[in-house]
Amino acid sequence: MGISALHWPWQPEGCHSHSRAYILLPHCIALPCRQVPQLACIHNFNRHRHIEPVCSSAGGSSSKSRANTAIVGASSSGSAVTKTASRPPMTVTPLYNGKKAVVVGAGPAGSTVAMYLARQGFTVDVYERRPEPKSDAVDTGRAYIIILNPRGQGALEELGVLLPKSGEHITKGTVRHPKNGKLGISREEGNVTFSRSGLAQYLINQARSFYPDQVKFHFSCTCQSVDVASQQITFGVAESSSGNGSCSTVQEHYDLLIGADGINSVVRSALQQHYQDMTVVIGDSGREYKTYQGMRGDIEPEEFKVNPGATLHLWTSDDPWTTFTAHSNPDGTYSGTLSLKTGGFAELTTQQQYEQLIRNKFAGVPDDWVPAIAQQVVNEKPSSAGKRIRCSRLDGPSILLLGDAAHAVTPVFGQGANSALESCEVLGSVLQQAGGQLDKVPQRFTAARLADMHALNELDAKAYSFFRRRGLLDPDFLQLLSHVVLGTILSKIVPFLYGNKPALLKLGSNIRYSTVIAAVRRDSLLAAAGFAAFALWASYKLAVLLAG
Repeated sequence: MGISALHWPWQPEGCHSHSRAYILLPHCIALPCRQVPQLACIHNFNRHRHIEPVCSSAGGSSSKSRANTAIVGASSSGSAVTKTASRPPMTVTPLYNGKKAVVVGAGPAGSTVAMYLARQGFTVDVYERRPEPKSDAVDTGRAYIIILNPRGQGALEELGVLLPKSGEHITKGTVRHPKNGKLGISREEGNVTFSRSGLAQYLINQARSFYPDQVKFHFSCTCQSVDVASQQITFGVAESSSGNGSCSTVQEHYDLLIGADGINSVVRSALQQHYQDMTVVIGDSGREYKTYQGMRGDIEPEEFKVNPGATLHLWTSDDPWTTFTAHSNPDGTYSGTLSLKTGGFAELTTQQQYEQLIRNKFAGVPDDWVPAIAQQVVNEKPSSAGKRIRCSRLDGPSILLLGDAAHAVTPVFGQGANSALESCEVLGSVLQQAGGQLDKVPQRFTAARLADMHALNELDAKAYSFFRRRGLLDPDFLQLLSHVVLGTILSKIVPFLYGNKPALLKLGSNIRYSTVIAAVRRDSLLAAAGFAAFALWASYKLAVLLAG
């Protein structure tokens, strides 16, 4: 994880405009789920969501009421959230009453899809291999955050889930600490910040509150096998009272199985065995990180000291792979990550070496933090900064994959959790349009979502050109650069034809990922054609000059 020091040519230094939102673009991987790099200004995100119909024969309406209502949610710790005006969920007629769904994985995607299924009449059992987040010391100790942008927020708003809009959950902005010590500040508006475990627990609480009779959660249950033909799934349940590590097994029959069980998905493996031609390509970020917690200090710029809110600090170095982050916690402390290129931590064996690395690479890290952080991380095992997964299909007989099990990406664009929640919303639309014909849902979901997920995978892979630092010799770098530079120019000259900004700078909105990658390819071809035409013209002029 971490961010690189490469500056994007369209990046305005020290943007402070309250009328804009900002997104970090490639080459920071510092926090799983919002590891993003340099700061590029983006105008206000479009919060009005729309999922395009999957087929014309579908029944049901996709319109969404926006009347105000008051909904009481629960905070990540289970405490009440102040009532706030919010639109109610879309009214739907349950089309799948009496059907049984099993969801594997109780992360943000698993809990969210459980609510979409229950809304359509399913009874839902959600199985999770880990303990409930609030009781899981390992999970609650994870030092990274998830920032929900309007893409992810819209999927929850569709359900009527109220997100906190004040206090420590509000994203105030990002502070960049480059090697030269000159701070760069970007304000952000409209985004909501959670710890990973906090978001997971929050959505579990919401599912229990909204659908107490339909959604049941089962924790410390490991998925052991899936019998695709008989629609049976088996879980191992730890017998905690026995003290000898033994476990019992539970079998469930399902009408619909959702694999939201992460990168190492057992459900996905079962589909691969069922479909011999199914391909799954797993790519690695090439980064590793270690986490620290509990630091206190005055590191906020004056702009961020006024009102409560969440801030993210990103330290860059002379090496794009080596970065350091700190994010604020509700209790006033800071947690964060130290990130290196894969294998880099193997060369650091003592606390003194870690202290030296932090002092030499990152300007402005508080002096009293350095030995404390070094002590925490010296014996910690590094974690991968993320993987990207590309599946040739997202469905099987009465089975669907979503979230990291289906389309994991690295944190470089901050789209992991947001795309997972959007997949849940797409499934909700597909269920409605299928009109109760459950057998049609799996293939229609793949038809509605696969192209966008492949597009996101491609965008994520291209972003790593900023780590490779080959400049104009790297075709991926050249494509992204051409798109943003040419798109920025065209958006000023012919906004009525091109739009108000390059598509890549709209990732936080509800723009389809396939639309973004198509725009990147188109603009890079236009830029190449323009350059070739200019070169031809220049050659002609030179030839005329020499001939004269």
